[in-house]
Amino acid sequence: MATRGYTIVKYFKNVNIIKINYMDVSLMFRNFKYVHTLYKEGSFTKAAAKLFISQPSLSTAIKKTEKDVGAPLFERKGNGVRLTEVGKAYIIAAEKIICAENQFKREVTDIQGLDAGQIILGGSSFISSCVFPKIINKFTALHPKIKISLVEANSCDLLDLMDKEQVDIVIDNNEPSDKHVNFPLLKEEVLLCVPKEHPINNELREYQITPEQISDRKKNIETVKPISLKIFEKEKFILLKPGNDMYNRAMELFEKYRIKPNLAFSVDQLNASYALSDSNAGVSFVTDTFFKYGSFGNNVVLYRLEGQQPRTLCCSHLRNKYCSKAMTEFIRVTKEVVK
Repeated sequence: MATRGYTIVKYFKNVNIIKINYMDVSLMFRNFKYVHTLYKEGSFTKAAAKLFISQPSLSTAIKKTEKDVGAPLFERKGNGVRLTEVGKAYIIAAEKIICAENQFKREVTDIQGLDAGQIILGGSSFISSCVFPKIINKFTALHPKIKISLVEANSCDLLDLMDKEQVDIVIDNNEPSDKHVNFPLLKEEVLLCVPKEHPINNELREYQITPEQISDRKKNIETVKPISLKIFEKEKFILLKPGNDMYNRAMELFEKYRIKPNLAFSVDQLNASYALSDSNAGVSFVTDTFFKYGSFGNNVVLYRLEGQQPRTLCCSHLRNKYCSKAMTEFIRVTKEVVK
């Protein structure tokens, strides 16, 4: 039976008395999953459904935990809840417990070999739809009992998800960081994507690359002369939103050539920017990888750009996170498939 400790009563001038109960930590955190689920879902109704328990049972568990802690964890707001300051501190501790549990499960899975476990992958819309499937097909043929989940997001959100340990492996073109272990996969050429029917193409045939030339891998695009973005300064541009590497690269080029871009659309994913160019809505920035691994129409032409350095597509995981045997094997298969 858990032993309760003592109570400190602290007085502040012109402030109500605050009582803090100190007791066995096991009492405070025996229902931490209930508290964490209520925090994530934001309401008793949603949390109870997620936990497969009744709402009164959840309410009783939360009240018991608050009594054990000695302070409210949530403020009730109509049908919803929000954390108190004590609640925020509780969630930080609870998430550390969850991380420790997850790491232990991964280590146990390693002991069992590759006959169980799961990997959560993160990638952009393009990576998730065109690159991951080729890798997953080979990996699951080798290890059919490993469960694979996919999370689709833009570059900055992927980093955040990886740092919060909500995804295990990310394939993206993120800048190297001490927080991550990066395995370079390939170099990507940044290209300007222009609707095929645009009159500007008539005078630029010697600079043009077609999607087929990249997808067939019959042409070394490095032999094609690059072109200045200044030629396209009056065009309508389709850009990715801030936080994406392609947006940063576009801004650097605009600044270099003193171009004030005429923004037609701002989108989240490379797929969307290409689709808009393909429908004659404006010019966009893409990569050759887009055409090597995807299946796309032929309503655009592509141009190499002066002053653009290739970027590196990497497979990454968090440095201080336990890298399971399943993750290590998935990275090995990824490098093999992409090569």
